[in-house]
Amino acid sequence: MLWYKAWLDTRWRFLLGLGLLLVFACGTVMSFPTVQELVSSVSPSAISGSEDLRQEFEESVELMRTFRGYVWLQWFQQNFSSLLTIFAALLGSGSPLVKSGSGALFSLALPVSRGRWIAARAGAGLAELLVLALVPNVAFAALAPFVGEQLSVGEPLVYGACSFVGASVLFAVAVFISSLVNDVWRPLLLTCVVAVAIGAVGLALPEGHGLFTAMAGGKYFEDGSLPWIDLLVSAAVTAGLLYAAAANVARRDF
Repeated sequence: MLWYKAWLDTRWRFLLGLGLLLVFACGTVMSFPTVQELVSSVSPSAISGSEDLRQEFEESVELMRTFRGYVWLQWFQQNFSSLLTIFAALLGSGSPLVKSGSGALFSLALPVSRGRWIAARAGAGLAELLVLALVPNVAFAALAPFVGEQLSVGEPLVYGACSFVGASVLFAVAVFISSLVNDVWRPLLLTCVVAVAIGAVGLALPEGHGLFTAMAGGKYFEDGSLPWIDLLVSAAVTAGLLYAAAANVARRDF
């Protein structure tokens, strides 16, 4: 019953996120021929500015000459991490016990501990987030033949798994903030602010490190390795925030 209530509280957010991610993923695949034509018609010499800007442009063009590079650059490095962050914040926002602040007496009267409530909500939210992180990426392997390309299903799923671990941090941030307030919008907005701050901190870290860098799976794209340190730190932070949220809920006077 706890899992079912958690599903009812978040099902429309989850279904909306899944639908939008699938649409964007399919659109990214189908745009590949158009992007290829654009890339072949643009000369790096047409880019004015610093040498670093020109070099970055040349690297991007070179990546987009192949379907594998195009998918990673356009989807996983640029769009997917941002979209998944938003939906992670949306799934985690809202009171851990009740929906939109209503039904508190019914929720608290059930013969279950508050710890089980938060565990059920967190578990359901993480399961939904995992689906959002993995399922849309199957579209790249499934639709690649329609644009004359091939891509193994395993590679997008690895990127999706990295994105899930990173996005779970923002989900846990939203759950933690939601354990302090009862509405949906404040946790959502504050989690987005935290995400921007994390992104800014990542710019100061050594190259190849940072939450959003790990979510993009750049190391796996380049040499087939995973950013284990960043992923393990992200998992530890997620667990700590969810534990803190459970402690807050346990001692709150609802």
